[in-house]
Amino acid sequence: MSVHGRSAVHTLERIYPLKMDDRLAADQATLDLHMQRYAFASRALQGPRVLDMACGCGYGSALLAEQHPDKQITGVDIDPEAIAYAQANYQFANLRYVCANAETYTDAEGFDSIVSLETIEHLPNPVRLIANYASLLAKGGRIIASVPTTPTLDGNPHHLHDFSPRSFFRLFSRHSLKPRKHFEQIQRWEFSGLFKKPREKAREHRSEGVGNAVLAYYRQHPLYLFKRLLAILRYGPSNRYLTCIFSAD
Repeated sequence: MSVHGRSAVHTLERIYPLKMDDRLAADQATLDLHMQRYAFASRALQGPRVLDMACGCGYGSALLAEQHPDKQITGVDIDPEAIAYAQANYQFANLRYVCANAETYTDAEGFDSIVSLETIEHLPNPVRLIANYASLLAKGGRIIASVPTTPTLDGNPHHLHDFSPRSFFRLFSRHSLKPRKHFEQIQRWEFSGLFKKPREKAREHRSEGVGNAVLAYYRQHPLYLFKRLLAILRYGPSNRYLTCIFSAD
């Protein structure tokens, strides 16, 4: 999920399932990955108070609320359009939404579980973000978080950081939060339409025209190409994602 972005139907930043064209297999595959992460997070929740940070348009928060009617779910996102969409389309009695910044959001009661999926790579200061999560976490609570673990800066202009499993875990170890269980995913690249010229209307699918942006990125950051090539040699033409449960106990 993301913490910035526009509410267009097809962008690299957000997916709006209720507006999505079911014929676009690549978009559906991306949504499936998101839902699998939320399903993993749902199974890991503990305690009555749950925070879904960077909830986007709300479909993941709704899944958590539906599967856990005994818990109070709070979905937070910085984008007011995404929050308005969530409030209009994904409502449950035990679900509320708040428009706020992930790095500075506060809550006096704290949370027993914090879900943060595909969020950390978007923030200018991941260290400050995780410090805020630690301050929001109730004693004995857990954080379920995810990041891409293959390079993404060349293909997604909304991503500000790359992570490896080690650098991901290090963010949490500063607060004595250790990885307890993890879930890995692989997404094969979609090559259709990579070099289509930009158009004013929304993309037909999320990867359309991305190849042009990648080449432009390498012109500005030529050494990053070597990082990409090393990743391809190691993992093939794919993106990899790691979702992990962190706790202090």
